[in-house]
Amino acid sequence: MEKSPARSQRLLGYLPNRMFQRLLLFCFLAHSAAYAQNTNDTLEFWGKRMLNDPNEHVRLAAQERVAALVDSLLLQPISWNLDFSGVKSIAILTAPDERFRMFNWNVPYNDGSYQFFGRIQIKPTKKTPYTVIRLHDASAEISKAGSKTLAPDQWFGALYYNIIRTSHKKNVYYTLLGWDGNTAFSNKKLVDVLKVEPGNTVVFGAPIFDDGKRSRHRVFFEHAERVTMSLRYQEKNNWIVFDHLAPSQPSLMGQYEFYGPDFTFDAFRWEKNRWKFMPDVDVRNESLNEGRQTKKPERGLRPLEKK
Repeated sequence: MEKSPARSQRLLGYLPNRMFQRLLLFCFLAHSAAYAQNTNDTLEFWGKRMLNDPNEHVRLAAQERVAALVDSLLLQPISWNLDFSGVKSIAILTAPDERFRMFNWNVPYNDGSYQFFGRIQIKPTKKTPYTVIRLHDASAEISKAGSKTLAPDQWFGALYYNIIRTSHKKNVYYTLLGWDGNTAFSNKKLVDVLKVEPGNTVVFGAPIFDDGKRSRHRVFFEHAERVTMSLRYQEKNNWIVFDHLAPSQPSLMGQYEFYGPDFTFDAFRWEKNRWKFMPDVDVRNESLNEGRQTKKPERGLRPLEKK
């Protein structure tokens, strides 16, 4: 005999409270896992087309699908708890203190340039609401980008691969390491910084990069497209270490499409409230060269850097 809904509800009422909570938790986790897997598969399908389809118009259309999927995903109350480890075509990074999460992707154009896209998801708390911030890549319109604080709609677009949390007194900074495909002739790496302001707003850039002569809001490194540059954070020494770049010939000084690593290294070390430049650091006992990328990333896929 089939049980009526009312009888089923009465039977559930007799379940011990802890057992009922476990049943609800199991149902929630099962639903979350199924939802995450379906979303991962769909994101990865359109993400691969966005990066690798030979037709530029198809890549742009696929990006719009990716953006729509991410936006619809972030509207879901369970989205913060979903696992996106299966998604490789877009970068999804969580701040070390889990204050926020970044969804970050790009589209390669036929001329060798790139456009970047992003969303910042602020983790909700009892005191702060659920917030999603949309980033607009305005890098082509920004002059003197090394000396400006930028809003989300003025973002200097990049594909980030690491977030470093530092603090001094009440100031908390999230330093971002990123990659920009730039042009068909040169690539860029950059070090930027993000601050979460009251009211769950964010700004990019702060004058915390000290090269001994001046303070900069963000730092850029430009080099030849055919070579690779290492830029990574080493927690042991609390510094950001990077290849020193130089032209292949002295006569090419200032023509960055001919720059590449010269097998020496510089660094920014965090001291008090800023990153201080350190030239010609010794990394012989470090594992800096392990994982150095030796081939060009496939179209828009980000260069992988070990953390």
